[in-house]
Amino acid sequence: MRFKVAFSYLLRTYLKTLGFFYACAVAGIVILPALITVILGQAQHYTLADALPGGLTAIVLGFYLIVYGAITYDGFKLFIQNGIGRKTYFWSKTAALGVIILFGELINILYGWIYENVITTRHGGSMMFFELYGKYFHNKAIDWLSVVVITVLFIGCFLATSMAVGSLLGLFSRRIQVTLVVGIPILLFIILTVLISVNTTSSLKLTWIYDVLTFMAGYHKQAVGQLNPFAPMISGAVYILIMLGISYGFTLKLRVPR
Repeated sequence: MRFKVAFSYLLRTYLKTLGFFYACAVAGIVILPALITVILGQAQHYTLADALPGGLTAIVLGFYLIVYGAITYDGFKLFIQNGIGRKTYFWSKTAALGVIILFGELINILYGWIYENVITTRHGGSMMFFELYGKYFHNKAIDWLSVVVITVLFIGCFLATSMAVGSLLGLFSRRIQVTLVVGIPILLFIILTVLISVNTTSSLKLTWIYDVLTFMAGYHKQAVGQLNPFAPMISGAVYILIMLGISYGFTLKLRVPR
């Protein structure tokens, strides 16, 4: 019963805020530029096709999931104060955001169709993995479904990573959180720079990184469009489970007050 109450509350909250994100995106990208062109007397040069990006809804959904996936401590504190435990909070949040992914992907597909068939005739990139995996089964319906599954898992990887990071940050005070948010990207940038330097200057090339990435992507000398979709499905699902496991472990360690 508590899971149902928590899930319903979070899902309603997430749907409202996601709608707000969509509205802000439309206002900032479509309405505001249109008003500016009218004020400047350049309305004849304004076209909806030029103003709208093909991946608008996907960008909004991705940004939304990263933000709300990382917001952990505030929701945890609210639930604990209302008698809902850590495990219930974690699973209800995961389930609610999972529904948001499915709902958001449905919006992405609908927006992509409208963009490419109504707003403009150019390819909008609504199915960004179709160019890689869209011809593997040589069956239009199955190929389309496999690309949708890969896309959902891809979005889920971002969400799971955000949840893991957010639950980790939830263990620390605001000051330490700021330090970690600023310091970790800098450290990762330095490590990446060193790895690139080693790869380009050393006789010991880091070919294994390329091999691992191509294996996870399903590439094995296939033509573009015929990459094996099962590889990213499996690797994506495994990655999501690992990140959710990390997030779950950190969530169980949250305390009120910190």
